[in-house]
Amino acid sequence: MNSTGTSLGDRVGSGVMGLCFALGIPGNIMTVVFILRHFKKDNFSLHLMLNLAASDILCLMTLPVWIYYLLNGWIFGPVFCKVLFTQGTVAMNTSVFTVTLMSVQRYVTVLHRDRWAQLRRRGERVLLLSTWVLACVLSIPSALTADARAVESKLKCRRWSASDEQRLAILCFEFLLGFVVPFSILVTCYCRLHRKVNRGVFFRNPRLTKLITRIMLVFFIFSFPVYLLFPVEIVALALKSSHPHVSEKIMDFQEASANVAISLIFINSCVNPFLYAFASRKLFAGAKKPNSSGNSSQVDRVCVAQSAPQSLCD
Repeated sequence: MNSTGTSLGDRVGSGVMGLCFALGIPGNIMTVVFILRHFKKDNFSLHLMLNLAASDILCLMTLPVWIYYLLNGWIFGPVFCKVLFTQGTVAMNTSVFTVTLMSVQRYVTVLHRDRWAQLRRRGERVLLLSTWVLACVLSIPSALTADARAVESKLKCRRWSASDEQRLAILCFEFLLGFVVPFSILVTCYCRLHRKVNRGVFFRNPRLTKLITRIMLVFFIFSFPVYLLFPVEIVALALKSSHPHVSEKIMDFQEASANVAISLIFINSCVNPFLYAFASRKLFAGAKKPNSSGNSSQVDRVCVAQSAPQSLCD
């Protein structure tokens, strides 16, 4: 494979990935440095943002190799193929679970503040660690099936299944635990939060409202296309025996769309530092150390109502 023989999808995907790498790596590093230098270290919301930045960096680090592969073919061997697939899958799953945990934390701290306080630092560390543990568990199928194999005298780094039944089982497992469950939790938390506090502090703080809306929308917009390909492939596999021609057309569509859809995941990792760090002044305002003047800020007045999120009152 060479640059003149690549498809339009490959060229578009590689261009998007290159831009994401150029913007996302320094952006996420700046996010980490900015949080560590200017804000309190015992705020769980900031820990989640650091966790998200770490997973995004881990994901974006794989981009140079994938760009080269799209344009020139695979030359790095089967072991590195397996490692790279696993690293990218762990990073992507950790990002999804971290955003989901953000929604759970905001819901509990607003409506069940005492319960969250009972976790203390040890409980919060367990929650952070659980995002990586769950991500690793969900990445096991990727680690087992990723390999570099020769196809028409060219090496291809991808996931290979022993049978259609195995592939179908893996797809259902990853789609359910990697998208359906986390996204259902996220939507449920924010819908209940919206309904419970619609006449309270939630709408007296427009920046917080916008931030929460952006978290949901960005997660959905950039994650949904790649996860939409899961049921598309499931349908293609289910129709393979009864309607082979239809199945082949659906599979061709899935393969043609895969690189562009995956690129959106990398865009999400690139956008995150701007969304969660630099654009979220109101969230960060609650994490700053008290100033010497002792004047009450708007956040202080909101906290008096005892219904504001803990991240705004720490």
